Amino acid sequence: MRTILTVASLGLCLAITGCSNPTQEKTSADLKAAGTEIKDAAKDVAATPAMQAVGADIRQGTEEAGDKLKAGADKAGEQLKAGAAKAGAEIKDGAKKAGDRTDAALNNAQARAEAAGKK
Repeated sequence: MRTILTVASLGLCLAITGCSNPTQEKTSADLKAAGTEIKDAAKDVAATPAMQAVGADIRQGTEEAGDKLKAGADKAGEQLKAGAAKAGAEIKDGAKKAGDRTDAALNNAQARAEAAGKK
C-alpha cells in the first residue's frame, strides 16, 4: 500500500510541476480520490470472510507452533537433565576409582618403605 501511495504522490508532484493550474487541481483531486478508493478497497478485502479465515489460520498455526516448541523444549530439558545426572554419576565413579588407586599406591609405597626399613 505504501508503494501505491508513493507512486501516487510522485505522480502528483510530476503533474503539478508540468501542468497548468486547473490541470494540477484536477490531477490532485483524482489522486486523492484514488487514494480513498484504495483505502476503502483494502478495508473491504480485510473484512471478507476469506481474509478473516486466513487470520484465524495464522493464529492457529502460531498456537500449534508454540505448543510444539514448548514440547520440544521440555523434551530437550529432560534429556539434558538425564545427561547431566549420568555425567555426574560417571564423574563420581571416576573420582572413587582414582581415590582407590591413590590409596592402593600409598599402601604399596608404605609397605615397601617398611620392608626396606626391616632389612
